[in-house]
Amino acid sequence: MTSPPRALPKIVPMLAVLVAASLGASSGLYIKRVGFSSLALSGFRMGVPFLFMLAVMIRGRRVLGPPAQRRALWGASGLNAVRMLLFVAAYKLTTVGNAVVLLYLWPVFALILDSIGARRKPSLAQAGLVALSFAGVLVMNLSRGLSLEAAGLRGSLLMIASAALFATTSIMFKKALATVHETDALYFQNAVGALVFCPFLVAELGSAPPIDLALGLLYGFSVGLVGFGLFFFAMKRLSLFQYGALAYTEVLIAVLLGALVFGERLGASQLVGALMVVAASFLSQRARSAPGPRAEPAPGPGPGAES
Repeated sequence: MTSPPRALPKIVPMLAVLVAASLGASSGLYIKRVGFSSLALSGFRMGVPFLFMLAVMIRGRRVLGPPAQRRALWGASGLNAVRMLLFVAAYKLTTVGNAVVLLYLWPVFALILDSIGARRKPSLAQAGLVALSFAGVLVMNLSRGLSLEAAGLRGSLLMIASAALFATTSIMFKKALATVHETDALYFQNAVGALVFCPFLVAELGSAPPIDLALGLLYGFSVGLVGFGLFFFAMKRLSLFQYGALAYTEVLIAVLLGALVFGERLGASQLVGALMVVAASFLSQRARSAPGPRAEPAPGPGPGAES
């Protein structure tokens, strides 16, 4: 069992969250700029931190994980591989602002998972938050006519699925962090995805321009290694609500980056829908942080959460 995290000034993990959120907000810029496929980009995102952590895990003889946590860690790693592919594909199909707002549906899914885990019916307030969040999604897509043929809507659906998986894997990694180190969590978060997606990356390397290769490596290093390293560091040291409230800066930063870099603009219906989704997400975080019997809480949103 790992020792409790060393006491640090509260400002340190808070700054870690803000830096992680800023790095996570940049995910869409890499995904939209780099010419690799979704499979290869997922290889960059998961392969870089995996290879960095592999040396640490080999040296510590923890490559397969602790026996008591092994099944849970590898299961979470497999689910996270699927989540990452959905995440990257969603960013390729829809706008940066739309994608990051939909990513923050994850606390609503976590609220649903709490009810399922506790084997209780959701309260009227919880049902209202779920309804508010998905009503916001519908409002956001009114300008697209809700056509399933629209690439933007397909991207939205992929990001919603990614958010649901993020809620699931976050709960699993939060439980694991009670007995494993942050480096173990970072390693297992990427292990299965790296093994699955890196062959696709290798196959595309020969035809890739050097700038795309450099950006892909930077994406994996900055978001996958540094961003999520800070994510797991802060997860052990802040309460759920503190972390979640700070991490919502990712939405603002990503929307601003989308506007500045790609000229994206939110129409009236998209703005109203986005506010509905973020409000439901924030209130879901607060509801899950409230005292009372409930399932093991998930951490706040991570970078890119993925990031």
